Amino acid sequence: MNTKQLKYVLALAREGSFSRAADTLHISQPSLSQYIKKIEQEIGLPLFERTNGDVRLTDAGRIYLRAGRQILDLEHQMETQFADIAAYKTGSLIVGAGPYRTAGMMPAIARAFQEMRPGMHLVVREGTTTELTEGMQHGEYDLCLTLLPVDERLFRWEKVAEEELVLAVPATFPPLPVTPAEGRRYPAVHTESLEGQAFVMLTDTQFMQKQLEKLAADYRLTLRTAAVVKSLEAQIAMVRSGVGMALVPTGIERFCAPSEVTFYSFAQSLPKREVVVMWRKDRELSGVAEELKQIIQRIEW
Repeated sequence: MNTKQLKYVLALAREGSFSRAADTLHISQPSLSQYIKKIEQEIGLPLFERTNGDVRLTDAGRIYLRAGRQILDLEHQMETQFADIAAYKTGSLIVGAGPYRTAGMMPAIARAFQEMRPGMHLVVREGTTTELTEGMQHGEYDLCLTLLPVDERLFRWEKVAEEELVLAVPATFPPLPVTPAEGRRYPAVHTESLEGQAFVMLTDTQFMQKQLEKLAADYRLTLRTAAVVKSLEAQIAMVRSGVGMALVPTGIERFCAPSEVTFYSFAQSLPKREVVVMWRKDRELSGVAEELKQIIQRIEW
């Protein structure tokens, strides 16, 4: 078992198909297929079940991957310690973040880090909240940007930002009636204003969609579905195009011009999204990872 083998098996297990895994590894699909077959021949057991182009781990594959992740984790810790000894002159840190946070927060973080450590760079790996949690647990990241709650038995965290939930409305829509409300970022509307309106929805498992469904249930609102997308970036693009309204977190304004979208706060108090930087509880942060964490904390979000 070597590092290259582990990374190939890990990529295939994560992507669930040879074509997607080959793309992420920047090799051809036949090459990846032959490489996996070679590994399976060496150990004498299949690591993956292959069905109609999709693959999933066998029992042997899960054992191989579990051991492999421990090896990669130890290797990464060793490399981090070597980087510390070398006074951070070269090398990289791996940061996990969701697509929205990668686009919205990581550019400022990467720029500040580059100014502090010009010989180093950040490797940003995108994933869902579940993927980030699993990846951090297996030592795939130095730090993660994610949302509360986190499992405090496994991870430490520090709060980075707080996001108000607001209403994004296409600028072409008629203005909504507003009402005075203190401590809101935008002119406030009552939730009753949403009755019968068309919304750009997210998928059922996503935090913002659950909040929208709770809002509708709490205030007995009937909302129409204008479209369903998988990312906040796609959602705000739909709003910009006039497809429908959306419940979004503050900070998404950076993806649109004032002439495209009108934002409203809510007169009623809604839950806020708490953004945190997270790392493993059983691993001391390296000096350079601690510096990066401090950079993230200093930036005004």
